[in-house]
Amino acid sequence: MSINKIGILIVVMMLSLTGSAFTPNSILLNRCLFANNSNPDEKPIKDDGKKKVAKKDDTTRVSVNPSILSIVNNDDDEENVEVDSLLSFPSNDLYASWDTATIHPYSFAQCFKKDSASIVFTEPTDCGFKLPFIGNVTSEFGWRKKRPHYGTDIDLETGDTVGSAFDGMVRIAKLNRSYGNVVIIRHKNGLETVYAHLSKILVEAGQTVEAGQIIGLGGNTGHSFGSHLHFEMRYLGQAIDAEDFVDFEKGILKNNTVLITKADVETKYDLRALHSRQKKDLNLTRVTGSKSKYGKVYKVKNGDTLGRIAQRNHTTIKAICKKNGIKQSKPLRLGQKLKI
Repeated sequence: MSINKIGILIVVMMLSLTGSAFTPNSILLNRCLFANNSNPDEKPIKDDGKKKVAKKDDTTRVSVNPSILSIVNNDDDEENVEVDSLLSFPSNDLYASWDTATIHPYSFAQCFKKDSASIVFTEPTDCGFKLPFIGNVTSEFGWRKKRPHYGTDIDLETGDTVGSAFDGMVRIAKLNRSYGNVVIIRHKNGLETVYAHLSKILVEAGQTVEAGQIIGLGGNTGHSFGSHLHFEMRYLGQAIDAEDFVDFEKGILKNNTVLITKADVETKYDLRALHSRQKKDLNLTRVTGSKSKYGKVYKVKNGDTLGRIAQRNHTTIKAICKKNGIKQSKPLRLGQKLKI
């Protein structure tokens, strides 16, 4: 008998002697080898009878509204994913959506359910308030050349850094025909702040920012004539006059807690509604003046500057100085009469 045949016979005899005791170890060895040869990133699929919905890591594109939430009520998993996504954004108790495409998707009339709302601008855990840019106010909230102007314009040069006014999360960071390069930040108190006409955007939708953090560079993009920052404050979509709450000369908030009422909106902030009314009857006229043989005469009030007087009367500082024979550097006197 050859050596090979003898070896085979010995193996067969050993298998017959050990019997079933050898089989489990062989199976275990085979299982380990199979597991080691499989992809370690693959996990066994468990079928629990429920539909699986993958939760996106990038939530900056989430758009949730009441109609969507009502649709997914038949699927608990989907509803939980949508609601959880919404809860990750500021002021989720006030807004029913997080829209990174539409500039102003809200309706104040639909969102504002009460006669008034109390707003706390900053809390001890916040980074406080910072002026987006320290500069002269060149145009105020209100009517300008027969058109509503919903913000406060701050003079700057192209390339100047613009910062966030409060802590919050970026909802919009895109190019818009009217606003140009615009950033809109939602804050946890329900406010949204708008920063328009930027030359460059330095943040993206979904990014968390702190007060004073640089969000872009000033510019002259969109519907703009000259470099400046168009700054808006909005509550539930309704633009409000930032100068009612911010002292732009001192760079501080006038009060940390304010009350916004429906009456305020109707008589001060809803500019399109005011267009059909007489501002004089609502006591909203800021400019006081009279006519003379020289034209309009303006009486200087407390806090007036040549820039503000020029803007309110739709003229220029140079024209006022020329008509009154004064220099731009000359300080104004309370009660002084200027030819406009």
